[in-house]
Amino acid sequence: MEPGPEQLSRHASGHARALLSCNRCRSRKLKCDRNRPRCDRCVKQDEPCNYPGSRQRGLGPRKSVRELEQRIAAPMGPGVPNLPEQPAGQLISLGLFEQLPSFDIIDNLTALYFQNVHDGAPMLHQGNYTLALRLPFHMRPPMCLQYIVMALAAATSDLYRHLSEPFYQRARVYAEADEMRRPGEIFATVAHAQCWCLIAAYECHVYAMYTRASTSLCRSVRVAQMLNLHKLDSEESERLQSGLPPPRNWIEVEERRRTWWVIFLADCFLAAVTGWSSLIDERHIRTHLPSTEEYFNTGIGGGLSIPFSRNLDELRQGGPGSQLSPLAARILAANELLQTLDHTSKDSTSAHRRDMQGAPYWQRLRQIDANLVTLAAALPETLDPSRNPHSLDAILVHTCTHMATIHLHRTALRRHRQPVHAPSLVPAALSHARLLPAAEGILAVFHAAGAFLGAALQNPLLPFAAYLAASVFLENHVRPSSSASLDKSSEEKLGYLARVLVAFGRSSPLVRVNALQLAADMRRVGHDASAIEIERALGLPERMRSAAAFGGMVFCPPLAASIAPDVADGWVVAGEVGNGTGVFPMLSVCGLVKSGPCTPSSTVVPSMLKAGAPDGLFSKIESCSGAFSI
Repeated sequence: MEPGPEQLSRHASGHARALLSCNRCRSRKLKCDRNRPRCDRCVKQDEPCNYPGSRQRGLGPRKSVRELEQRIAAPMGPGVPNLPEQPAGQLISLGLFEQLPSFDIIDNLTALYFQNVHDGAPMLHQGNYTLALRLPFHMRPPMCLQYIVMALAAATSDLYRHLSEPFYQRARVYAEADEMRRPGEIFATVAHAQCWCLIAAYECHVYAMYTRASTSLCRSVRVAQMLNLHKLDSEESERLQSGLPPPRNWIEVEERRRTWWVIFLADCFLAAVTGWSSLIDERHIRTHLPSTEEYFNTGIGGGLSIPFSRNLDELRQGGPGSQLSPLAARILAANELLQTLDHTSKDSTSAHRRDMQGAPYWQRLRQIDANLVTLAAALPETLDPSRNPHSLDAILVHTCTHMATIHLHRTALRRHRQPVHAPSLVPAALSHARLLPAAEGILAVFHAAGAFLGAALQNPLLPFAAYLAASVFLENHVRPSSSASLDKSSEEKLGYLARVLVAFGRSSPLVRVNALQLAADMRRVGHDASAIEIERALGLPERMRSAAAFGGMVFCPPLAASIAPDVADGWVVAGEVGNGTGVFPMLSVCGLVKSGPCTPSSTVVPSMLKAGAPDGLFSKIESCSGAFSI
């Protein structure tokens, strides 16, 4: 009888199980005799012996690591859509390059900014800005603005000073990344105009990098002009071209105005310190002067809104514009200083050489002088440094007006000495009479500032104001016609300003420049003992003091500059600067640099004004390697 299908299946299954090795021999890859229930090897080693129920499927050859890498790197098939590319290292939704500081640090630095820095650039609304930091990321201020605010605040605090430089670098990275981001020009906003202005302030005040500060300020000016911030109060047709949405409230209107005027002030002060041309033409401004800080903080409208072009006329007539806000007074004073520098740089011999009354040069001089007198007479009591010594507005307004007076009349005296002019003793006497009171006005501001003087001197304009007033006292001291009492008084005032420059010049490159320039002026008029005392107090080595007396000044360093191999110890380097047509002596007092040619990494900056130069301006080559705080 033939076996059935079920018997054949059981026979085949039993035969297959008989051909399988036990699990123990299989795992050791040893030959198994397949005896049931236990193989001989498992019996000898007294180990359990189990047989598999079925044959295991082969896994095939093992793939190498290289083959696996090639499979992973293979391009995706057509069924997977292409994902949009994102900039390397950037989070998709937040636009951040790194983790933000903790909220405690952000809050503390923001509070420090409005406490220590805001008065110098009063354009951010504290309540709105602080509240915006808690909004969703897409509604917060741009990261570049947040970081430069924290960088400026950290520079004023010993606790957070180590964060100042990293935050400044991050602010520049974010601002430049916003410029390159596509699609659209998202960098053309009011916040970005504020950011670049504050970046320029950091570079100027913290590190005295005037060249870099100037380029940063150029960006701020151009962004503000693209937004038509200089035409906020013009005709409706011009306002519609700005690209800005309508303001939500009066605070936003005032913040836009203040942003423009803070940029304008930065342009005026940078032009005054470096001698470069101003970037902004005041004839195109159609934005009203800012209101008071009280109106800005409370958000209550009704503050004075006076056109910039008519404000001096309002002051003369006693109209509504005669009630100036402190910031508006600072703007007018800075503008008069800029007008004075522009006037003194012009040639007075082009026409009417002997007409002291009708020549355009002298007409401009009388107009500017009248404007300065009007502005000084119309200042409110809140801008009196003796009554409000901690007001930066009061200090800057009075300093600007007195500096403009000194520049104006010093240049006028130089024009009187030119042979092309007819001799006239009366105008010369009037100019002489205006110089000494202006210098005494600057001295009075420094006396009134008291303990606030150290913080105020970090503004680049004030150290030069001290030098300018000291040079007036020095000239009056050596004049043969001066009386003994007046000579003694001028000597005492000169000594006070020299001590101020020396005291703060030990830690500030900005102040040190002016102190050494004053020492050079003293040497030229025969006051060698006083000059040596200043140079010794500033740590100037004796072998470098003759170089300090050169007084060789070059405006913007042309093409090539080389440092002499003889490098002094400390903070002073003497050398020469050449432009292919001539070589001039050079003195650098801002930092110790290595010998050899100047490289792009060296900070080469022009600095300060000099009233004795032909055009009222001069500049020094400086190599700044150190930092100082606001």
